[in-house]
Amino acid sequence: MPAPMPPSNPHRFDIVRHGARGVRAPYLLVLQHHDVPSATRIVAPLTPPGPGDHDAIAPRLRVDGAEFRARLLDMAAIPRALLLETVASAAAEADAITYAMDIIFGGYPVG
Repeated sequence: MPAPMPPSNPHRFDIVRHGARGVRAPYLLVLQHHDVPSATRIVAPLTPPGPGDHDAIAPRLRVDGAEFRARLLDMAAIPRALLLETVASAAAEADAITYAMDIIFGGYPVG
């Protein structure tokens, strides 16, 4: 019998495929730093743009040439074992993502 695979350890701002049931987004953005030891990672779903999107709280990201929005208001903790391969990095958008989280947690005005 093969050895069980170790849980995924994606890095902060990695964009990953996932095996989370009930999550319709094709990708998740890892928000939690990879050096924080836990069985879960805080992530945000990536979905296609929609009407009323605001860059300040739903930063634009690109995966394989397609535009997505990081739905930071829908962040959640997901077991690491459900985070599959890394498909891209959003590290170049770290400032926009961090600013959005500051707005959400600090109550800064949007707009």
